[in-house]
Order: sequence, then C-alpha cells, then structure tokens
Amino acid sequence: MPAFKNIAVVGGTSAIGKALIKNLLATKGEFDSVILLTRDPESKASQELAALGAETRKIPSELSADAIPALVESLKGVDALVSVVGITGIANQANLAHACIQAGVKRFFPSEFGNDVDLHASTMPFTWEKVTIRKLLRSEEVVSKLEHTFIETGYFIEGFFTPFLGWEISGTSVSANIPGTGDVPITVTHQSDIGSYVAEVLRADPALSRNKTLKFEGDRLTWNQARELVQYAATSKPGVSSTFKTTYTSVEELEKRLETAQGFESVSLQLFLVAARGQGLLSRNDNSHFAKVKPISAKEYVSTLFA
Repeated sequence: MPAFKNIAVVGGTSAIGKALIKNLLATKGEFDSVILLTRDPESKASQELAALGAETRKIPSELSADAIPALVESLKGVDALVSVVGITGIANQANLAHACIQAGVKRFFPSEFGNDVDLHASTMPFTWEKVTIRKLLRSEEVVSKLEHTFIETGYFIEGFFTPFLGWEISGTSVSANIPGTGDVPITVTHQSDIGSYVAEVLRADPALSRNKTLKFEGDRLTWNQARELVQYAATSKPGVSSTFKTTYTSVEELEKRLETAQGFESVSLQLFLVAARGQGLLSRNDNSHFAKVKPISAKEYVSTLFA
C-alpha cells in the first residue's frame, strides 16, 4: 500500500492535474483521500473531479503570504501536496511550502515539469522562479521539516506542435519554423503521461523520490524528425492534398530577437534557443523505475493531429 495515504493537488484542473487525480482515483480505496485544492469548488472542472471521488477544499484565489493560514487549514491531514500551478503561480510556491510545514505535510512536489533547471536555468530566465523554490526546499531549515521531489519532463508534446513553437498545422497546409539546424534532440512528454508518472511516484517507496529530481521522457527526437513525422501524417491522409513549408532560424537571429522580446514571445524564443543549443534533452530518464507507464510517442501524438 502507498506510504502517502492522503494526497492534495493544487492546480488540479490543469491537464496534468486532472490526469493525476483521475489516475489516483482509478483504484478504489487505494488512498484514503485525494483532495483537490481549488479556488472554485463549484466550477465545472472541480465538480467533474468531485464526481469521480475527489474531495474538494476551497483555498484563497491568491497564494500570497496572507493566504498561509487558510492554506494550513486546507492541508490538515495531508501527507503529500502536488503543485501543478501555472506560470503565474510559480513565484508563490514558497507560501505553499511554508503552509505544508505548518500543517505537517510530509512531501511537497513543486510545479516543475520542464527542462533541466539545475543545468540550464542561467539561459532560461523564465525558470528563475523555479530556481528560487528549489533553493528554499533544499535549504537546511526547510529540508529538515519538509521533503521534496522535483519532476522534469522536457517539452509538453501538446505545446510543442503549436504556433507558440513555430508550427502552423491545418488539414491542408503545414509550416514549420525550426530553430538552429533542427538536428539537436529534445525531450517531449504528453501531459497525461506526466500525471501518470507522478501518480506512480506517489505509489512507490518514498525513498526512491525523497529529496530527489526525477526525470521522465515520453519521447526524444530532433526538430527535423518532428517535421518528417508531421509531413508524413499530413501527406498520407486519404483525400487530402497538403502543402508543406519549412524555414530555419539561426541561433544568432533568435538571440537578437530575444534582446527586445517580452512576455510570451520571450518565453517562446528562450524555448527555441534551449532546443537549438542542445539543452532541451533531459540528461537521463527514470522511466524504468516506473515501467507501468507506457508514454505516448511523438509519432502516436502526431497521428492525432490529422485524425
């Protein structure tokens, strides 16, 4: 039986959060409780998870320092808290950590699910807030009171094949803007598989993940290989005539654009550069320790884009 019996998830209505909660609830009675911490227990997404057996607990709309007392109350009886908050909530995870300590939570999984932060954060400014929470959780004061697990998974495969990363895909035309030469491998993982991996970590011996970084890969491929998968899927669809256009943007040009970019454009360019510089491939993967998960391959995912 799992050592963590009462699991709470904040950000549980996200794609990863929903996949995680559904997985934890799939085996009846395995956990004493699976708790959705939500700003709106009456929302459609919250109600759908509640109908599956999740307990819902309302939390403040902002995870500020002022919210810590309410968060402590919501975390009573919780063994492990998994954070799946979005990019705007990353900075406030320190407040979640302090609430965990006060509530007696054993393990905290901060919202990570990206590239190798410890290795490449200096060239990924949008991840610096993740560096801050890592430093806090690894500090002598906190680590003696609260265990942590960091989860890295590379690029979300659903986000990879989108305009945000240079793809324009329709039933009749495809264009791809590829960073660098396109010959450098990267890691891509489906968000549902990330939820499954986190669920298996929670089921496993806690020592396997205590105060460690685990890395999971759905697939690894180069941008050019991704282009070939898309091109094959597009041109092989019966009765459809597709056009295909490919452009390449050099590292130098991407760096020049980044100098003045802001907001999501800046994040997009950083992700392009991470891939082009060879930093988008996880340094290893821990898939074999959690072999029950059979991740979706890039080929399988691309086929759904033209179904």
